[in-house]
Amino acid sequence: MLDLARTGGEARAGATPRASPARGGVEVRLVLGLTLLAAVLRFATLAHQSYWLDESQAAHEMALPFGAMLHAWSTTEWNPPLYLVVAWPWARVFGTGEVGLRSLSALLGVAVVPLLFLAGRELVSARAGVAAAALAAVNPFLIWYSQEAREYMLLGTLCAASLWLFARAWRRPTAAALAWWAAISALALLSQYFAGFLVAAEGLLLVHRARSRASVVALLAMAAVLASLVDHVLPRFQHDAGFIVAVPLSLRFEQVPISFALYPVYQSPIVSDALLAAAAVFAAVIALLIVGGSPRELGGAGIAALLAAVVLLVPLGLALIGHDDYLARGLMPGWLPLAVLLGAACTTERARLGGAGLAVVLLAIFVYGEIRVQADAGFQKPDWRGVARALGRPVGDRAIVAYDGEFATGPLSVYLPRVAWAGPGQRPLPDGPVTISELDVVGDVGDQVGRLPAGVRLIARRDVDGFAVRRFVIPAGLSAVPTALLARATTLLTPAPPGATIVFQSRSA
Repeated sequence: MLDLARTGGEARAGATPRASPARGGVEVRLVLGLTLLAAVLRFATLAHQSYWLDESQAAHEMALPFGAMLHAWSTTEWNPPLYLVVAWPWARVFGTGEVGLRSLSALLGVAVVPLLFLAGRELVSARAGVAAAALAAVNPFLIWYSQEAREYMLLGTLCAASLWLFARAWRRPTAAALAWWAAISALALLSQYFAGFLVAAEGLLLVHRARSRASVVALLAMAAVLASLVDHVLPRFQHDAGFIVAVPLSLRFEQVPISFALYPVYQSPIVSDALLAAAAVFAAVIALLIVGGSPRELGGAGIAALLAAVVLLVPLGLALIGHDDYLARGLMPGWLPLAVLLGAACTTERARLGGAGLAVVLLAIFVYGEIRVQADAGFQKPDWRGVARALGRPVGDRAIVAYDGEFATGPLSVYLPRVAWAGPGQRPLPDGPVTISELDVVGDVGDQVGRLPAGVRLIARRDVDGFAVRRFVIPAGLSAVPTALLARATTLLTPAPPGATIVFQSRSA
């Protein structure tokens, strides 16, 4: 009798409620519509922005033979290799141009929408799943990384699948459910190390829930996956990334909520109010769940909140005690359970009007953010493709000096023909003299052309997206070592900041 009563109680409190066929059909059609909307938002503007440094690095690596690509990963990349392994054959079919290479991320970004529906439905309710899918479909943060040729949407998709399979195993912790969760979670770990925070939290909860050998084995399998990457990950923990720690941790923490909602509008002055706005939303979520949530909704929302808190706060704690890797895009695994939590608050059984109001507000904020991104070039990637067009065809062998360092020369070496790779892992510059007949400078629009030495003429000047492109011809030719050419260029367009770099382009192959 006790076993029968417990089974019945668990069925009432824990099992997924069976929806009527008609209602289930409506939900499926809504998710299909949201998936189509997500595809339009991600694919329609896929080529609108040019590559930035990290994407140009991926495009460069995708053009290498497979073995050379893996060598480049082991020496220059910070994250595990799964994205490169998946993207390499993709690039062989679709190419390394913006649309071809980014289409993989866009497809993965679209897949997040139905996966979040499944996770929300399993963990909270079908209504919460639809709401979470709607938030994902129009969220600027997810759209941005769905249009970037890097590992972030592979991370997002695999973590969304991990969350769904975790929810299934939480409801029914069978050996098969745990095995599926472990397999997908292992792939998530192989896409980006920050997946480990979500996967570890899920695994510990499953061990506590199931108290079985299978759950322990599944969690140990995750540790084994990470152990296989020890040689690669240790240098990451020994050295902080300069581009991350250059921004104060307090500011990066403030940027997280605004990044999650309006990325990349986090760069605007509204960042200072982001934490206050996030606190207001969190208070509304708690109130809606307490007032209107059923026991199942409260339980599922609580689990989602716990998972999100681990992903967002444990890396913050690590940053405070010494290892600072805290950056919004790395925290993407936390966005997914947050979406389920918000979906639960927006669809509570007994507070539907208030929940609908919160949903409208959140969706309006997301749509506003995406409109701003598409309409304002200041929120978009630098137009290195336009700079490459402004540089045009060389009149002879030339040197190009970029004041933005490898952030410029990396993309330019992808967009300009007959230019050696000039991003992370580039080959050293020649030791001996190089002979050129054109010396070009890419600086800031506020820079001024200096006094030209005898024989040097300014042959073209273009301003592109805040960059000053100035081309100088040297009819008699100039032979000098790269450092001397770099010094000469910085007198042609002033003032020259520190960190300028130089690349060489031949007129013909």
